[in-house]
Amino acid sequence: MVLFDLPVYQFFISFFTISPFMVNVMKFFTSFGSTIFIVCGILSVVILFKDKKYFWNFAIANGIGVVLNNVIKLIVRRPRPSVTMPFSYEKSFSFPSGHTMMSTIFYGLIIYYVYKNIKNEKLKYFLVSILSLIVVMIGISRIYLGVHYATDVLAAYILGIVYLVAYIKISNKLWNKKHN
Repeated sequence: MVLFDLPVYQFFISFFTISPFMVNVMKFFTSFGSTIFIVCGILSVVILFKDKKYFWNFAIANGIGVVLNNVIKLIVRRPRPSVTMPFSYEKSFSFPSGHTMMSTIFYGLIIYYVYKNIKNEKLKYFLVSILSLIVVMIGISRIYLGVHYATDVLAAYILGIVYLVAYIKISNKLWNKKHN
């Protein structure tokens, strides 16, 4: 905690300053990684795309991600930070950050499809940049709000990316095998 987590927390608190406005900004960003937001996002895939493959890919990828995150939390059993100023309250264990891991998976899958399917280069890179910024800000918000250690967030990014890459490779192989 002292060598990495506390200095990172102190940096974000000093960089973004503590104010009611900034707390609300961080709560706004953290909401993009909430269960309700991601579930609504997955359900909106049904409305936006007629191809059920996308919906099932999002539902399965995120469903497995939730299970993986909760299993790791139960194995590690790391308590929430106690030396930070909590601006939010969470009941579950701290490691890894669920908001960060699930947003990495959810928005990462959107980034994958944007990168794969959008031909307009400017639009593609604009969307990838915005989506990436959202994921980064969700992680920062979790540290700023005092509900996660920086190492919880860093581990969630790593686990989310590794899992998502593996999921995409496996689901693409299964899809290609089924349709060849």
